[in-house]
Amino acid sequence: MAGGADFDDDGEITGINVTPLVDVTLVLLIIFMVTTSIIANPEGLLVDKPEAATGQSVDRASVLIICRKDGTIKVDEKTVKTDAEILDAITDKLAQVKAAGDQDLQGIVQCDTKAEVGNMVHLIDLLRQAGVTKYAIATEQPPKEDGG
Repeated sequence: MAGGADFDDDGEITGINVTPLVDVTLVLLIIFMVTTSIIANPEGLLVDKPEAATGQSVDRASVLIICRKDGTIKVDEKTVKTDAEILDAITDKLAQVKAAGDQDLQGIVQCDTKAEVGNMVHLIDLLRQAGVTKYAIATEQPPKEDGG
């Protein structure tokens, strides 16, 4: 025959066709690459945090309050406009934490470098009004300078 191999319908299949396996694997690889690039770049407010050399990471349940220099405020990724909305969001988070069995909720205030200090103090005051006793100000580590 011209193909060089005899094809018998009654014989057993002795070879595995890997083309469909490679096709499916490449499609899955592309899907994973696209989803990880989306996860790695979440949309949100870009906050220019101040630098502090003594910063620590947070290991407990927390509520994140972000304030921008233009006056925009977010509580756990939800934009709020009034003090009542801020207090409601904080008390909702506090109730969730207590329902989960945790004892404490830490409030984290993250403001732009150019944001007014009065806004930050007001947000800390709202945390205290809602019953949050532990709070922190989010910063970032300053870049390390080369000694050479």
